[in-house]
Amino acid sequence: MKKMENDSIWELVVGKVNNSLDAEGEAAFEKIRETEEGQKAWRKAQQIYLKTSGSFLAQKIDKEKNWKYIDSQIGRRTLVPKQVIHFLKYAAVFIAALTIGVLAPKLLNYQTQQTAFNNIEVEWGQMGKMTLSDGTQVWLNAGTNFSYPTTFGTKKREVRLNGEAQFKVVQNSKAPFEVQTKSGVVKVHGTTFNVASYDDSPELIVTLIEGEVTVENNNGSRLATLHPSEQISINKITGEANLRKVNTAFYSSWVDGKILLNETKFSDLATILQRWYNVEISLVGNVGDIRISGTIVRGKSLDLFLKILERMYGIKYELIINANKKDEVTIYKN
Repeated sequence: MKKMENDSIWELVVGKVNNSLDAEGEAAFEKIRETEEGQKAWRKAQQIYLKTSGSFLAQKIDKEKNWKYIDSQIGRRTLVPKQVIHFLKYAAVFIAALTIGVLAPKLLNYQTQQTAFNNIEVEWGQMGKMTLSDGTQVWLNAGTNFSYPTTFGTKKREVRLNGEAQFKVVQNSKAPFEVQTKSGVVKVHGTTFNVASYDDSPELIVTLIEGEVTVENNNGSRLATLHPSEQISINKITGEANLRKVNTAFYSSWVDGKILLNETKFSDLATILQRWYNVEISLVGNVGDIRISGTIVRGKSLDLFLKILERMYGIKYELIINANKKDEVTIYKN
């Protein structure tokens, strides 16, 4: 097939993108799609169109009128540099400005608008607190990975969580706050809530302290709207969700350096202790079924806490201090 002039190719590509080709034009377009030049032009046109089709300016401007203007400028070879001419042809796809002086710099310097995220990793045995750019406060529990933008956009505030965090979100009805996890999404405008979603946990757990949040799965289906003192647990494998009323203090007191226990299974307590003290805990026999009540205060030694459990619940333990790896604790019945 005879190679077509680039101008003709771009006229057909622009017409196709803008749905303005007649039957003859459609036939010609199908032919140029078989050429290497046509394929390149079509891919580039689609890429630019998708990135700018939502632009307010693009919706307001007469595309046909401006294509003719740009086309006339392209013909003035002595006045417009070749590199600019090349990009002006792309401009006809979305027409983001009215003059060559405005359009060319925008195209030559065009970059995809992507939000850059910062990442924080809280080590096992540690905790952290931070304030985001909108004033939202975030408490990060041990072993948590948290990603957030330096500044939020105007339509949505999105963060990503793997681990456990408590949020006190500044209200902004125009920009909902979203916590993205591997197993679901929590959407809010302004409220206080706790999210626990560790990789080694079988569930995503969201506990609402005050305000209101909506919880969705990763397919965008709403699972529940929580009200104060409500908690939703989502099985990461089956997707099954369980909504219940809880005493929020048992799920939020960790930010104050305390853990409240009320008939908590020893197996669940062992998971908490592993995160707080950065140790490996092994439970022998049916020790994991023992129910524990009381308060753990951060800053006290693990050895002291285990001694208390030993006296109260009749357990025995062995603590091995290691130099180059995590300390190890084995707990068993007396």
